[in-house]
Amino acid sequence: MLAVERRNQIEQIIQQNKSVLVLDLAKKFDVTTETIRTDLEKLEKQGILVRSYGGATLVEDAEPEMTVRERETVNYEGKHRIGMCAAKLIRDGETIFLDASTSSLHVAMNIKEKKGITVITNAAKVAEELSQCDNIRVISTGGLLMTKNMSYVGRVAEDNIRRNYYANKCFFSCRGVMLHRGVMESGEEEAGIKKAMLDCSESALLLCDKKKIGRLGVHILGGFDRIDKFITDMNLDEEWQHRLAENDVKVIMAE
Repeated sequence: MLAVERRNQIEQIIQQNKSVLVLDLAKKFDVTTETIRTDLEKLEKQGILVRSYGGATLVEDAEPEMTVRERETVNYEGKHRIGMCAAKLIRDGETIFLDASTSSLHVAMNIKEKKGITVITNAAKVAEELSQCDNIRVISTGGLLMTKNMSYVGRVAEDNIRRNYYANKCFFSCRGVMLHRGVMESGEEEAGIKKAMLDCSESALLLCDKKKIGRLGVHILGGFDRIDKFITDMNLDEEWQHRLAENDVKVIMAE
């Protein structure tokens, strides 16, 4: 079978089933998984599908953005492990950014015993979580409150970050991370805040639970060269490890 014929059949399968797995396709067409990954990469460039970890999904099948309460229930255990792992990287006396992701909320849950740290955040829930900690100074970015995410966004918040603050570390999450596109966010407002935090930090630590790997977003936050550490709860395959290593990104497994 010619490659073009195989890709046409793969397109028909994903149109019908909404998603496909690399291993299943390799068995069906009696080819290597690398051949299937190449097929999926070409179909992704045509805008037919979005590659995910171990397979691909139909572009039209993208899931809608959830509220912060809904997101808090998604992979709670994985995010909690990531939060505990990230907290261990924070030293007493440091200044950190925490974005409005539920992963950053788990970081906040695990830093309450730290001494002399300053947390700058656009997340109302992070500020509330740390409000009783006398040993932690909490600074809100201010701005327009987005009730869906309970986050402060907009030009006021971005300008406040860029003009007034600089942090040792920026802990942030995202809508999704694609191997050939980098880190992506769903909304322009949240993307603007995260970019400002990244620009005003010494180092960037991406909190990436397994649900975000291979997931599509709309606004690109940046390539992997923007990240210093990649904290995840998933064992990455060789292709992902190689891409991150190329960009000097340290992978940290949250166990």
